[in-house]
Amino acid sequence: MINILLALGLAVQAIPTIADDVARFASCATNEERFAALTTMLTSRKLAFTVEPFKIERPLRGEPRTEGRNVVVTLGEVRKEIVIGAHYDAARLPDGSLSKGAVDNAASTVMLVRLAEVLAVEKLPVRIRLVWFDMEELGLIGSQQYVQNHTSDSISAMLNFDINAYGNTILFGPSDRQDNVELRRTLLQTCALEDAACVSFPQMPPGDDRTFVKAGIQTLSLGVLPAVEVHQVWLMMNAGANSGLAQGAEPPIFRTIHTADDTPDKVSEATVGMMLRFTTSLVKNLARR
Repeated sequence: MINILLALGLAVQAIPTIADDVARFASCATNEERFAALTTMLTSRKLAFTVEPFKIERPLRGEPRTEGRNVVVTLGEVRKEIVIGAHYDAARLPDGSLSKGAVDNAASTVMLVRLAEVLAVEKLPVRIRLVWFDMEELGLIGSQQYVQNHTSDSISAMLNFDINAYGNTILFGPSDRQDNVELRRTLLQTCALEDAACVSFPQMPPGDDRTFVKAGIQTLSLGVLPAVEVHQVWLMMNAGANSGLAQGAEPPIFRTIHTADDTPDKVSEATVGMMLRFTTSLVKNLARR
């Protein structure tokens, strides 16, 4: 069949892989280009989206922009909603260049695009808003603007995805709050149903989830790493001076993000695919509750 199409002069276009899409983000020299890559991806998949611009007073942390843009895909018309978010911007390096931002956070960004495709054909009893936040690397600014602009929305839960590129063990948190017991229970049930290794974190590394927690919304942030790294990060974030980690020791992930080594070769298609399946199951379980 392919030979016939070629003989007829018709182009056969390959469907981009997860690796292709991550590499597309990593090739961007500016965060404006990352915005363009994201919106082009959504358009090519026929996913309708809105852009919510916002401004800051002055450039921060070497980033020359003063205007940010959150990107939102809305699925369903029911008032009660679940927000699913990931930041798409990348950090500036000390020399002023942009990190490739493959692990942090192109892998999660690409996963959410595919999640939007999957959920678009589902008839869920809640509204789903998938939000790609801008300016997370400048201090969670995009998520702060989003929450400020959506105070009237009936947000029942928020899931944040940051660092979902390699490994096979899911870390999630904050897990010690009483205001997200139902959300945490549903996540743990999904871990069991999907036979996924999951580790709860009382305190997660800083991310856009903190904005929603502050607003009193049930929230969990999810990431993926190899099991050993998950436990190293847990000790670093939650054990304090009694962590048992050697002085000055850092889990490998902290030597990757916000550096020139945050490159597409670090991203595993299998890991991103696993998180897509897990998140699809989790969102369906949440929606049914």
